Amino acid sequence: MAPSNKEMQRRKNCQLYTYLLLAQDKEVSDLILECAHAYDCDYPVECATELAEEIKGLDSETFERIVNNSESHEARELAHWWEMHQEADRLRKEIAKTCL
Repeated sequence: MAPSNKEMQRRKNCQLYTYLLLAQDKEVSDLILECAHAYDCDYPVECATELAEEIKGLDSETFERIVNNSESHEARELAHWWEMHQEADRLRKEIAKTCL
């Protein structure tokens, strides 16, 4: 059976989180690594929040080196993920203002 959209996105988020942590010489938990390498990891990990918080915590020099590295495929994917995440946050806030 093919992985679901959610499973594919979960795996991609874990892969991006792994890339970001390793690029900073930080340790990556076995659980994150497992989910970064398989759709059917034992304990599905939702690391989008952790990934966003890690990006927010980067200083501008580190952000440029890791996220805006035009020579790295992973960096381009992470930059795109970050743009989409920020837009989703903006839309959530806009909806909350107009609907509540």
